[in-house]
Amino acid sequence: MGKKDDIDQLTNIMSRALRHRIGSIVNKDEFYAEKYSKDSENLLKEAEKVLERRNWNRDDKINIKEELRKKLLKELQEKDFLNDEKFDIMEDEMGNALRGFGIEVDDR
Repeated sequence: MGKKDDIDQLTNIMSRALRHRIGSIVNKDEFYAEKYSKDSENLLKEAEKVLERRNWNRDDKINIKEELRKKLLKELQEKDFLNDEKFDIMEDEMGNALRGFGIEVDDR
């Protein structure tokens, strides 16, 4: 599997994980909030395994961040049952997850 495929797989997993994390935060009183939170943790562990396959350079990290932003925004837009606060916390949650994986880049 090439690096591009790994980035695609990583960002797919991370966007699902962050969608679940954000869902558990913005709709914390819903019956599924705890399940979403646990699912998020499990998906992030799966993403970590993909991350460990490679050494990521600065360009890779910028690409990961950009792809993740696109995919997560699309996922959140499709989930209209989630409170609109989801867009307010998206960048913070994405940044926290990336920093947790050691992917800290200023792409601006």
